Amino acid sequence: MVIKRVACLYRVSTKSQLIGDDIPMQIKACADFIKKQRTWKLEKEYTEKGVSGYHKSAAERDALVQLKKDAAAGMFDVLLVFMFDRLGRREDETPFIVEWFVKQNIEVWSVSEGQQTFDDHTDKLLNYIRYWQSSGESENTSMRVAEKHNQLVMDGKFRGGVAPYGYALEYSGEYNKKGYERKKLVIYEPEAMIVRKIFELSSDVEMGSFRVAKILNAEGKTTRTGKNWTVATIVRMLRNPVYKGDYVAGKVRRTKRGKKVATSKDSWVHSRELVNSLMVVAPDLWDKVNANISLRDTKVNASGVGLDKDAFLLSHVAYCGYCNVKMYPRITASKRQLKGTGEMVTHTSSHYTCPRKMRLDSCTGQFQYGIVKIETVVLDEIYSYLDNIKSMNISRMTTERKAKLTKEQNQKLKPITQKITSLKKEVARLEEEILKCLMGESAFTEKQLSDVMKDKANALSALEQERDLLKADADATTGRMDKLMAFKKSTVAWKKEFAEADAVRQKELISMLIDRVQITRESVDISFVYNLYDIENNYGSINIWHGGAPPACPIGSSCTDIMTPTGIDNDFGGFIGNPLGAVCVIPTCAIACFTHSAI
Repeated sequence: MVIKRVACLYRVSTKSQLIGDDIPMQIKACADFIKKQRTWKLEKEYTEKGVSGYHKSAAERDALVQLKKDAAAGMFDVLLVFMFDRLGRREDETPFIVEWFVKQNIEVWSVSEGQQTFDDHTDKLLNYIRYWQSSGESENTSMRVAEKHNQLVMDGKFRGGVAPYGYALEYSGEYNKKGYERKKLVIYEPEAMIVRKIFELSSDVEMGSFRVAKILNAEGKTTRTGKNWTVATIVRMLRNPVYKGDYVAGKVRRTKRGKKVATSKDSWVHSRELVNSLMVVAPDLWDKVNANISLRDTKVNASGVGLDKDAFLLSHVAYCGYCNVKMYPRITASKRQLKGTGEMVTHTSSHYTCPRKMRLDSCTGQFQYGIVKIETVVLDEIYSYLDNIKSMNISRMTTERKAKLTKEQNQKLKPITQKITSLKKEVARLEEEILKCLMGESAFTEKQLSDVMKDKANALSALEQERDLLKADADATTGRMDKLMAFKKSTVAWKKEFAEADAVRQKELISMLIDRVQITRESVDISFVYNLYDIENNYGSINIWHGGAPPACPIGSSCTDIMTPTGIDNDFGGFIGNPLGAVCVIPTCAIACFTHSAI
């Protein structure tokens, strides 16, 4: 009698279903069904708690992903569910998941509906129809739930979820159709006081959310979770109509794929009347603050200045030197009155901005840096870098390196190749001896020959792998040197092409030279694709020094002298880095110490 190993999948779509007996019911029904099958044995169980089979795809469901991995590994023979819709409710996906299990020689069973097979075209059609119906039921259920929520909001009632900052939840004395007591929002005064302050500060048109968050953090006021206030949190609160007593639903909707997308304000559902008991701030104050936000949002657009990222040369390589987050370009605009004529003019400025600092998150740097200043420094160093590349005899260097590499490779490969040849001869002799053993003419047993053959084969395989790795490493190094040669050739006309190129092409040309630019208050650290003083390894980083106190030698205890502005001639006839860079004055460690300090 062959015992079939059974895997069971249990699923409920919402967390509220976990309170009831849905999961235990499925477990019991599956256990009873297994007992009736004399050759079945429960092997594994998978549970999905509060996971929608309609809104979430198979790839987003961890239990189903693991179930498929275990099926592919042959860990069970039968997949059992209470109903087939526990596997999913997506008509364009779930039928093919069921068919996939069957193709893995897994029997797919439902306690309620029996076995799903794919013996003929009719089975495939019925399988698709089943999930098409399930998908339609889920869609209808989703529409009914949304409509119910809309009705609650229009009646001025809390529809569920977490209480917004400034409110707490209390039982309302009303019950839903399942017998659960509904909750309602009530003003929580310790938090409501901070909400009022946020709105009062924001009523000043010049008081942006960034400044409001800084004020609250400076006063030691924190969010409900004890964290600092951020711009995003402040804006989200200011935009929430609940603070003026207006419940709102329909701000987002789900697509058929389960993705949440924002909806237009015109489609939002509001309370029929403002709820006085929910008013933390007066409606006219809420309206004024939101008018200020809209006014600040449109300042740049009103000035006629648009944000074209292609116009900023470093927008693809600029990073904050404190938190390592990619920076983005930002244009600010403000109106100023000329003293002489009284004319109002719009002043704009461009910056590279750290998004983490902008959110008042964990970054110790400043939140923006002037674009003109940063790009000027970087372009100056690019031109200096190109001059140094031009002076280096890379052709001679790569030729010498290739010759040296070939010699070293031959020295390492020669003993390995000899051992491989010797082992292959021994394996051939063993194969002849095995043939004699099969004919009864050998002095050795089959096991003896098999053991020796196995050892020789393993040794031969190890040597061949070592040989292949050496060749691959040499090929990779040669490839890098070829790329370095091609790189130098591409830089010959770089300046001319850069000067004549449009903004998009200029960014492409900069990408040829630079991996990233780390920006701090004190320095602009440029990581070039090919580092001048570490060019033998093709990669590295260079910091540009523009004066100030000379840095200490990085060698440390073995070299305690300072570094002095100078240039140093390397073995290839050029300068390593900026000719006016900083180098340790001790001759014995000059090349090792070569670096540049910060701006």
